[in-house]
Amino acid sequence: DNLCEYVMHKAMKMRYCEGKKKVVSTKVPRNFKRTPKKTGPKSKLSVKDEMILVLMKLRLGLSMVFLASLFGLSVGTCSKIFYTWIKFLAIQLKPLIFWPNRDLIRSTQPKQIISKWPSLRCILDCTEIFIERPQHLQLQALTWSEHNKHNTVKLLVGIAPNGMITFLSKAWGGRSSDAHIVRKSEFLNLVDPGDCIMVDREFPIQEELKFRQAYLEILPPSDGCQQMTTEKVHQTKKVANVRIHVEQAIGRLKWFYHPEKHFTHHFSSTY
Repeated sequence: DNLCEYVMHKAMKMRYCEGKKKVVSTKVPRNFKRTPKKTGPKSKLSVKDEMILVLMKLRLGLSMVFLASLFGLSVGTCSKIFYTWIKFLAIQLKPLIFWPNRDLIRSTQPKQIISKWPSLRCILDCTEIFIERPQHLQLQALTWSEHNKHNTVKLLVGIAPNGMITFLSKAWGGRSSDAHIVRKSEFLNLVDPGDCIMVDREFPIQEELKFRQAYLEILPPSDGCQQMTTEKVHQTKKVANVRIHVEQAIGRLKWFYHPEKHFTHHFSSTY
């Protein structure tokens, strides 16, 4: 209900996506003093019902045929509502993910973390989501993940020490390395001098952070078959106990998203 109230005013004026073909009106254009409400035929569903349809599609992965039958719509109308709302929610909810200042981070930082890492600003990790195999051969190569042996998209997720998601990158192909996504995203521009960034071993970004007078907190390197020293074991446990928060945040993201074919095949260029 709170989400519906948050987007209700602008959703009332939202126009549905019509695809590539657009009907050009031959009538004299009307001049409005204020933005008009939705044009075209009146929707059969209320704003709240349309949002419920979209959330059911995302969470449960139901087919458009089933949703159309459930809500008494045609498949085309159901698909139009879904793709319009996806773009609409992406714009309206984007401000909810923001980069807080250092004072706000410290005021909400848990005591067990601030005692060990008082300058900790962000915990970074990448996550991958399975997608259908693209038809284009170049996109197949760009999205192939050797780790998962599947076509995926990869996202860089950053959270504050209190568990709030503070950074979410654009989708990259599964072939992209974690360090490459960090360098090409806008994340490094947000880092301030003195910040501590906690990452996994797959993020060799020490030089980039040193250039910004920040430093990296990373898991101690593995010595292969040799047994780790007691100091490295304790350091690994300390970092792992904090890094579990970013894994839980990513789990919350994926919990609501049903891994079906919702992602379109338009990705940032990569190597």
